[in-house]
Amino acid sequence: MKEIGSPSKILLVLTLVEFINYFDRQVVFPLFSFLKADFGLSDFELGLIGTVFMIVHATCSVPLGILADKWVRKNIIAMGVAVWSVATFVTGLVQNFGQLLATRAFVGIGEASYAPAATSLIADNFPVEKRARASSIFHLGMFLGGTLGMILAGVIGTHLGWRACFFLVALPGLILAFFALKIKETKHEHKNVAEVNTKAILKLFRTPAYLLTLSAGVMLTFTSSAIIAWMTQFFIRFHNYSVDQASLTIGLAVVIGGPLGIYSGGYVSDLLFNKFKKPRSLAMAFAFLAATPLMYITLTTKNEVLLLVTLVIATYLMTWYYGPMVALIQDIVPGSLKATAFAFYLFTVHLIGSTPAPALIGKVSDMSNLQTGLFLVVISNFLGGTLLLVTTKIIMNSNAGLLHKND
Repeated sequence: MKEIGSPSKILLVLTLVEFINYFDRQVVFPLFSFLKADFGLSDFELGLIGTVFMIVHATCSVPLGILADKWVRKNIIAMGVAVWSVATFVTGLVQNFGQLLATRAFVGIGEASYAPAATSLIADNFPVEKRARASSIFHLGMFLGGTLGMILAGVIGTHLGWRACFFLVALPGLILAFFALKIKETKHEHKNVAEVNTKAILKLFRTPAYLLTLSAGVMLTFTSSAIIAWMTQFFIRFHNYSVDQASLTIGLAVVIGGPLGIYSGGYVSDLLFNKFKKPRSLAMAFAFLAATPLMYITLTTKNEVLLLVTLVIATYLMTWYYGPMVALIQDIVPGSLKATAFAFYLFTVHLIGSTPAPALIGKVSDMSNLQTGLFLVVISNFLGGTLLLVTTKIIMNSNAGLLHKND
């Protein structure tokens, strides 16, 4: 098989890997009801399944991201895909809660290797004016993979058992690991050449725009992690859906709103950046602030039609940030630190935002109820949008968003 060298084909392979990445990652959450019954788990323990994964994922993201700036990225990607696919298969064989946590931790190690290397490859294969749209296409794989994982997990788990879900979703990753090895590796020669070392990394954390982007990302990933982990259970407990009905309904709502939101966010943020010289953070801020009241309605309404309509529109708005966030980070950091900066972003937002979300919502649910726990996402969503507005002001005042436009 020939090397995969054209930007569009590279993006296709990376998007397919991202699809499997999130398929494997999200498949566990719709199975909470079955795992709770089989292993006798509390909501807090269910939440730990997501939390342990994110602790490992966040911790491994930084060293693997730094490695991606120093080594052959396609090799990192291929090895990571193989690791998480094998770990997913083994998850179907576990006999107790401890083993389940261990296999999900190994999935976290494999998946931590992927995003920094993949986003760096995208940055090197697409010019800055097309970067957010390319990143949005890449994140469509994430979104559709996570959504399909949610749908199929509920249906397969109901009819074939929860173990079958892990066996089935593990196999495609091993095939894609082979295709990842065929990607043509080309490092872009950036104008701002700097060695990836402690001094360069510390400089990142003295950049106000980068620090504010990290802070906003913490809030937004807390929101998304909590919703992914618990929305299916919310439909089951508060709207009397069965597991497969909840998975299918939420999955379809997400499929309707999500892909359009991801594309809209990339398109609008590129338009603001290229034509109006506005930071990409402005589009994200608008979307999250607009989504906040809609999410509150989703959590409080008893009207089934309003429940689904607000969920679709909120999903549309809350998915605007997937492509622009990657591009925003690459706008405000030196070209030689793209993978490292994104790795630190992943480490920070996942460790502080995503990691506590499933267990914290589960703990509040044990103490009160799941609806009360999910009210936390309304607060985090609003704070994330507000921080992005502040980020926009900082970038516009310092012109930081244009410093690396030619990288």
